[in-house]
Amino acid sequence: MPYFTHCPENIVRKVERIESAVMLDPDGQEDEALGQAFLAGLYPGTAADEYHMTYYPVGQPTPYPRGKYAGIGDLWTGTEFVSPTPIEEP
Repeated sequence: MPYFTHCPENIVRKVERIESAVMLDPDGQEDEALGQAFLAGLYPGTAADEYHMTYYPVGQPTPYPRGKYAGIGDLWTGTEFVSPTPIEEP
């Protein structure tokens, strides 16, 4: 089951699981863009480019192909998810 984040302004606001079937292209391969379009259609007022897949490490050659499994409050850099760093008070 694929997991997607909703990242308006590149901040993870929600993590949601969808059915793999909504992401299958005509060749039966998962296509992230189809999942993004599905979620944008499901939630009016959102855009497909605000959704990004996040992965559990199960069966992946790299434990976390996008930096980490994203959680609410994490940041999307455009290629991976990172934890926010606290701002130190002077």
